Amino acid sequence: MRSPGPPRQAPARPLLLVLALAAIPAAPGCAADAAARPAPRPAVTAELARIDDSRRLIDDAGRAVSDRRYEEARALLDKASALNVDSHRYEITELRERLDKREAKLWATDAAEALEQKQCEAAFSKLSARIEELGSEAFAREVQRLVQPQAVACANEKVDAATTAGRFAEARAFLAAAPTRAVLGTASADRLAAELDETLVEALHGQVEADVSAGSWAGAVEKIDAAVKRGDASEEQGRAVLERVRGAAAPRLAELAGKALGAQDAAATLKQLDAAIALLGWETLAPGLAALPGSSAMPEALARRHAALGAWVEALRLRMKPMKKPDKRWTHGTVAVAPASNADAEPKRSLAPSTAVWVVGLAKPRALVTEADPGAGQLTAVLDAAIGWVPIERLAVEPTADWLPPNDQLKGERVWGPLREKQPTLELGVVREVQGADIIVQRLADDAEVKLSRKQLRSGRLAPGTKVLALCAAENEPATIVEVLPAGRAARIQCAGGMQKEEPLASLRARPELLPRTR
Repeated sequence: MRSPGPPRQAPARPLLLVLALAAIPAAPGCAADAAARPAPRPAVTAELARIDDSRRLIDDAGRAVSDRRYEEARALLDKASALNVDSHRYEITELRERLDKREAKLWATDAAEALEQKQCEAAFSKLSARIEELGSEAFAREVQRLVQPQAVACANEKVDAATTAGRFAEARAFLAAAPTRAVLGTASADRLAAELDETLVEALHGQVEADVSAGSWAGAVEKIDAAVKRGDASEEQGRAVLERVRGAAAPRLAELAGKALGAQDAAATLKQLDAAIALLGWETLAPGLAALPGSSAMPEALARRHAALGAWVEALRLRMKPMKKPDKRWTHGTVAVAPASNADAEPKRSLAPSTAVWVVGLAKPRALVTEADPGAGQLTAVLDAAIGWVPIERLAVEPTADWLPPNDQLKGERVWGPLREKQPTLELGVVREVQGADIIVQRLADDAEVKLSRKQLRSGRLAPGTKVLALCAAENEPATIVEVLPAGRAARIQCAGGMQKEEPLASLRARPELLPRTR
């Protein structure tokens, strides 16, 4: 019997067959099911659904527009917009504008009949309500474009009818109404309003023309005020008519003032003139300010005549003595100027020290002055140049720039004085107090206070060219002031040899004969 040999092995499968079998997907229910693909994520699914919903709504809205189902189309577009799909925004905007234009055509056609029948207010009210409801610029522009010719014609006829009948307030209210402006558009509404303004100004001027011709300024102003109060004219239109009345009144009032100059009964004319000026709303300003834009000042010619008449009436009251020839004087210290028309009134301006003035008349203790040489004409010819009344005691026959100010203005002034015992030279200080005849001066050098009399002091103005004594090659040598430095504590001086240097004011000295004469 043959002994059994080693067990027989199954023949090996070819490699390609093994690989092919491995590539075949497992049948359902087999072990390969464990490697199944993952399910889609919920967020991705929701995004795709949102895009699909937006697309469906836009398409439905487009069909609704084509079928003239405008309200439905708007509702669908609103829903699509609420989904906020970025890639659909432009398409939604375009479709909404197409919808607005189509609906605008429908509304314009509907309004055409009312406009043809001149029922402007009804048509404008209906259209403007829809414009406001939609809030769409595209709808508003298209409505305005489509109804423009008929709307403007209707508005023109309504305004013409109202103005012809004298119902100016009604015409103004119609053009200013929000529905009118919404339908006509800003440009057309403004143009019609401007044309109405011109018409109203001319009509109102025609109403006051008889009063102007008669010189009844009160009657003219009363009619203008009443028209504004009724609403027939705006305040701006009232001012425009008033300006025309003023233009007619100014030369006639100036002529009236000119005739009264030199008359003994001029006060009555001045009173009449003042009443007319107040009634017409003019301000009594200086003649040079009359031409300022937007000013209510009187015209230049009238302002000068009024000022001259006021000065003449005051001169009569004070029994002023006219100068045969204007006398030139200079102010001593700062001088307050009372108005030429009222010497007792509160001064409204002042003149700087050593200002040149010309005296045209005297009424003690006052003098009526001008700031420019008025020439040798008659008093009535130069009164309009008078700036006012000043105290005669504050006028000098020579320039006063180097004089000490009057005692009531001396405090705080820089002065020269003999501020050290047994020293003949003068030193700079500042006046701290004036006590009757005694003047208290504080030395610049050390703040010590010295009591002096006015006759011992000189002005400390230190104008360029003032001679002083300073430390040059030696102490107290002659020098000349070049300038006082901005800080006010030192001066640039030039010594006798030509050298310039800065010197503290506290170290400067002077002798009376070196300084300008003072009083």
